[in-house]
Amino acid sequence: MRPIGIAILGAAHTTHAWAYARALSGLPDVRVTGVHDAVPAHAQWIRRDFGVPFVASAEALVAAPDVDAVIVCGATVDHRAHVELAAAHGRHVLCEKPLATTVSDASAIVAACDAAGVQLHVAFMSRFLPLVGRARAAVRAGRLGELIGLVGGNRGRPPLPPSYPPWITDPVAAGGGALIDHSVHVTDAMRHVSGLEVTEVSAEAGSLLWDRGVDDVAVLALRFGNGAVGSVDPSWSVPDGNPWDYDFYLRLVGTEGSLDLTDAAESLRVVSVRDGGPRGLRLASFAEDADRAMLAAFAGSVRAGAVQDPCATGEDGLRALEIALAGYRSAARHAPMIINDPTTQRGSDH
Repeated sequence: MRPIGIAILGAAHTTHAWAYARALSGLPDVRVTGVHDAVPAHAQWIRRDFGVPFVASAEALVAAPDVDAVIVCGATVDHRAHVELAAAHGRHVLCEKPLATTVSDASAIVAACDAAGVQLHVAFMSRFLPLVGRARAAVRAGRLGELIGLVGGNRGRPPLPPSYPPWITDPVAAGGGALIDHSVHVTDAMRHVSGLEVTEVSAEAGSLLWDRGVDDVAVLALRFGNGAVGSVDPSWSVPDGNPWDYDFYLRLVGTEGSLDLTDAAESLRVVSVRDGGPRGLRLASFAEDADRAMLAAFAGSVRAGAVQDPCATGEDGLRALEIALAGYRSAARHAPMIINDPTTQRGSDH
């Protein structure tokens, strides 16, 4: 059986691109065919650590006959051009989050892959955390009854060094700051676990921790289609003394129980009154390699010819972006923003 050939197009998201190359190098029946970035230095660690050849042009990288799929990991503003190039060559795509900096670009990305008949995955690795899968199973089994409240966070550690790459600090290249960078993981996890859609967003965002021209703190208040309410903290506010660089958590409350998931304690707590239990604390490690699981599912989907659960699709990426951009509009206008049903009219850019 021929290995699945996967190319890495863009490596401005340097740590992500390196982590994906590492994960791919450990997968059976998968081969990293090459890497390209307009700034060769972005790819130097991938070349050095994993022996991945650098290809001088994006066209040559994607057009190579041994390439089946492409991981797009450049600056967010470049995602559309890179995905459209891959789709034009019939290559399946895994795109780094956020999908784009605007809804119009994200919609064009989805349309290009649909027209080419190729799969479009979005790198929401939180779906592959073992505890998220268990939380989803508990919620979908009705253990909590009807959901009435959802709280989540995905906080990072400041201060970012002055030389931090522009894909995260340049508002043009990144589309924003903490809100767009971190909220998309949480809102996607909320949708994935609950099956609910966000219909209204209110938000505040600003720069309180360091001055880089983008938001480093934010909070979103959400309304869901069933009337449930929620909130998200995507701030870059993890203190230096914290043992983890990131703080990801979900807390869901229903009419018959509650669920608390946190990476700080590496635990999932489900308390349910349905059928008398069970209730209590379940421990599992967040150290399990979610990147590897995500990439294995991507390669498996390519080989199978269909997107496998729990992979995030282009529509999932588009929905998360719509929520984030609605948050920016709300913060600017100091008013709640209505989000249209995802099956009808798309949201607006900010």
